[in-house]
Parts: sequence; structure tokens; C-alpha cells
Amino acid sequence: MPTLLVIDDDPAWRSLYRLEFEGKWDVVEARDGFEGLVLFDALPPDLVILDLNMPRMDGLAFLAALSLRGSTVPVILCTAVLPPGGPPPSPCVGIVEKSPSLRELRSAIRGALPNQEAPL
Repeated sequence: MPTLLVIDDDPAWRSLYRLEFEGKWDVVEARDGFEGLVLFDALPPDLVILDLNMPRMDGLAFLAALSLRGSTVPVILCTAVLPPGGPPPSPCVGIVEKSPSLRELRSAIRGALPNQEAPL
């Protein structure tokens, strides 16, 4: 079963993602980018769902750390507030606005994993 790393400081969003994807993915959760990096290095995951605004280490700092590691694991930025300026650094493959329907997120996951069947 593929591993999905969810990094979000809001327990309600983490629970929603777990409810949606558990059983199809091995869902692992982190409360901020710092915890996310520790789990990322320990796993590594097949896909990351990442919030932007978090304590200790935000989503952009997490992406910068992954970029320094040379990671190619796809990351989908799922946020209520879109980042300023241009697109976030690689390995971010998509940005979706948080929505309880998760329709945009599921579409972004399919787009992030084009060469394999995304377990949705």
C-alpha cells in the first residue's frame, strides 16, 4: 500500500484526509513541517499533502528543505490561503484550495501520479 504523508496543523483537516484516504493509502500525519521532515526521512512517502501556514516550519520552508534533499516525491500544497508570488519550489506539483469536498485534491493526486493508478 502506498504511503501518504499529510502535514497540517489543523487536526480536523488531518482527520478528514485520513477518513478519505485510509484503506487506500497508509496515511501518516504530521502537525507541522518540522515533524513532516522527520517522518519524510523515516518513511519515505509516495505523496505529500502539505498545508501552507503552520507553526515552527511552514509549507514553503518544508518545500525548500525537500528541494535541498533533491527529493522527487510529489507534493500537493492544499491551503486556505494561496502563496504570494510565483509557484512554490519543486517538488510541489500542484496547489489546491482547501475544500471539504476534496474534489480538487483528488484531481491533483491523479495528476501528480500519472504513470500509476492513484489509489482514490
